[in-house]
Amino acid sequence: MTTGHRDLHDELAEQVRELDAFAYSVSHDLRAPLRSLEGFSQILLEEHAAGLDDEGRRYLERIRANVERMTEMMDALLELSHAARSQLHRQTTDISALAREVAAELTAADPGRPVRFAIAEGLVAPGDPQLIRLVLQNLLGNAHKFTAKRPDALIELDSERQDGVDVYAVRDNGAGFEPRQAHRMFDPFQRLHLAAEFEGTGVGLAIVRRIVARHGGKITASGEPGAGAVVRFSLTPGPAGWELR
Repeated sequence: MTTGHRDLHDELAEQVRELDAFAYSVSHDLRAPLRSLEGFSQILLEEHAAGLDDEGRRYLERIRANVERMTEMMDALLELSHAARSQLHRQTTDISALAREVAAELTAADPGRPVRFAIAEGLVAPGDPQLIRLVLQNLLGNAHKFTAKRPDALIELDSERQDGVDVYAVRDNGAGFEPRQAHRMFDPFQRLHLAAEFEGTGVGLAIVRRIVARHGGKITASGEPGAGAVVRFSLTPGPAGWELR
């Protein structure tokens, strides 16, 4: 790396650190006024509802719903900052076992819904177990969410070798997305579906990208509307000029 490129890299890295610190500070500092707003609106509903007409109560419910959404966004920003700032502890990690744990949690949270998980055995990688678990929570959680309208929901996790690199893939047969929107998926607060269809903050995949990048890996996604999606990622650097496919 030349001196000019190194200086630019260092400058960009410093800007990213400053943005992470800013996001953490804003997210942390906004929690107190949000809690206050939520508390006072709850008091109004519980103790003064009789003095409000139906329209007034609807307005208060909308305030509470938006406070809840803002709180979720603040939590997501803190999680994104943590994914970028926490120390990386690499060790041989059993990805199959972590995925089965996450799948069991998703099933327990929605026991009445039939979802089939097909998790390949023997998937291991050198990486931080806590951060890799967060990757799987977001990817399998997204697949679980976007297959909600499928009576035959199927979520798969497997791997393949690409140019000597282990590439992991999470597949589902859910809602999918327009291929031209794929580049937006990993940006914070970007949503490819209406909130009325599928809830969420739009930060989960940004967290995943941060964690994958910190491991030296790459990530990509493909899909078709109504035909499901595939997210592929690696956790180790590839050869020079390598592109995940």
